[in-house]
Amino acid sequence: MALQSRPPIITIMGHVDHGKTSLLDYIRKTQVAAGEAGGITQHIGAYQAEFKGKKLTFLDTPGHAAFNKMRERGAQVTDIIVLVVAVNDGVKPQTIEAIRHIKNSGNPFVVAINKIDIKDTYPDVVKGQLVEQGILVQGFGGDIDAIHLSAKTGEGVDTLLETLAAMAELQELQADPEGPLEAVVIESTRDPKRGPLATAIVKQGTLKPRQDIFVYGGKVSTELSTTENKDVEGRVRSLNNERGQLLQEALPGTPVEIIGLTDVAPVGSTIRDQAADYSQVAENKIDTRTEAVVTPESEMAALFNDKPKLKLIVKADVEGTLEAIIQTIDAESVELLSSGVGPVTEHEVELAQTADATIISFHTKVTKQIKELAKRQGVKLRAYEVIYELIEDLQKQMLKLLEPTIDEIITGEAEVLQIFDMRGEKIAGIRVKTGEIKRSDLMHLKRGDEIIANPVIKSMMHGKDEILSIKAKSEGGMTFKNRKLEFQVGDTLVAYKIED
Repeated sequence: MALQSRPPIITIMGHVDHGKTSLLDYIRKTQVAAGEAGGITQHIGAYQAEFKGKKLTFLDTPGHAAFNKMRERGAQVTDIIVLVVAVNDGVKPQTIEAIRHIKNSGNPFVVAINKIDIKDTYPDVVKGQLVEQGILVQGFGGDIDAIHLSAKTGEGVDTLLETLAAMAELQELQADPEGPLEAVVIESTRDPKRGPLATAIVKQGTLKPRQDIFVYGGKVSTELSTTENKDVEGRVRSLNNERGQLLQEALPGTPVEIIGLTDVAPVGSTIRDQAADYSQVAENKIDTRTEAVVTPESEMAALFNDKPKLKLIVKADVEGTLEAIIQTIDAESVELLSSGVGPVTEHEVELAQTADATIISFHTKVTKQIKELAKRQGVKLRAYEVIYELIEDLQKQMLKLLEPTIDEIITGEAEVLQIFDMRGEKIAGIRVKTGEIKRSDLMHLKRGDEIIANPVIKSMMHGKDEILSIKAKSEGGMTFKNRKLEFQVGDTLVAYKIED
């Protein structure tokens, strides 16, 4: 084994719209590796540039707060971090979040104060805000480099690249290209024509075409994720860089797109040579399964937990985005029936119809046939192109399960006074306290301040007569379509309507 120097892996972090993507675009267009002139043909999440004969690998991480897990992983695989802060906007929530990840990672970093081409802006104000977050740059009590630049005009970008190259040289980064293969998956998706794709950065060893590989998915990190604990095998059919060019090998520090896996690989998983490391992976898989065993106690708890839950099927374009969406889901109010990358399928529409679930699709193509099928079967199918809108809508739907305040207008409230049993059917004897309750109303069943169910009224009675409504101060009986609904004396029934 012979250690050799390798390119540094540099992660770009910062608040949304502060110019991370613009900075990467400028570097890619002006500093492409020698002999590889040409535009970027595809987005693979990582890019390699060459500056004064030295290769630099850049890892692009999303800026929205929902992608904190991806940024945490970015800090784990990276050698150097660039914190981008826009001079006209200063330190923002995602800037503070990025700073927290930088501190936790322990990696050296540099600050890029971007958009200095904008008139009447003051970099020293930004530096003062950074001091408040514990980031002491040069001239403000510390030794962290703060480079003024413009990703739009290119001013200061060479200075940034020189600084990064010097930082990498001081670290003396090395790897063994002949050692056991170790690469990290930073993005993955399923292409309709090419099948499962994975973007990885090689950390050790060499990745080659026709090589048998094993992707170890690792332990479950969230109880909602159905993709975290997934191992994938494959034989490398081809390796491509971000320009779509075929590679004969990928050495340490090289980002590459892999074609040939049997399934979509979890983001953050480790790629190893199948023959060399299968025994260790198998041992880890046994340990993981042991930790994931469901105890009888937890099964019983699940059986008696009758809190209403929003049932979801989530599809996204890539694994990283899918994970980010899942991370925003509250396990107390959502039951995730299925998740994955790629287009919505007929099977998923049928599953949603059977389970009364909503399908969430992000940045994936929904065919006309699937839309028509969902409409025929009464399935809610919501397609999004903007991550913020998706997350905001999900948050609203989850809040509705906790408190009837989002877009809901209360039209009546009643208290359960008695419970009768007639011919095997439970009848709630109620007294309406305020407003009016109609048989067609939407309902919440509350116990104390907590919504425990959303019952559907089957019938309403006054004495032996069937009625359509009960007004305030009046009493009546009520049955529900769900015969197993558990209600108690003292529970509250809340009637409401959705505000247009």
